[in-house]
Amino acid sequence: MKMTERAADYAESGIFKKIIRFSLVGASNTLIDFLMFTIFNEAFGAGYMGSQVIGYCTGIVNSFILNKKWTFDDKSRRKESAIKLIQFISVNLFTLGITLILMNLLVKKVNVNVYEAKIIITFIAQISNFLIYKLWIFNGGSYEKSKFN
Repeated sequence: MKMTERAADYAESGIFKKIIRFSLVGASNTLIDFLMFTIFNEAFGAGYMGSQVIGYCTGIVNSFILNKKWTFDDKSRRKESAIKLIQFISVNLFTLGITLILMNLLVKKVNVNVYEAKIIITFIAQISNFLIYKLWIFNGGSYEKSKFN
């Protein structure tokens, strides 16, 4: 019984709590991203590359707000938040570039369906972004402090 209680306490605090929250935020980002991707790809004929940019960028706005306030409980002041926003945008522009390259590779070279490619690259982006957000952007000021909190 003690082991179960300890496991539950551990899951509600620390890194697992952040991972669960990040996953929920990521799910909402993904829904927004996929919705916008589909609308622009199918309804407006923007093509999968243009639709990827639009979908990804709409998810970024949701992601920054929810991750800052809820996932990482970041209470930075305005100036610090502006710096974190610049870091956040930089990370996401880099990730967007990687996702565009991977999507193009999967669709054109490997002949993967565009929506299957979107799912694959979204999963890869989620993992890398969590690590970068946790260690660089929303780390509470130091790497050492952020490792297990």
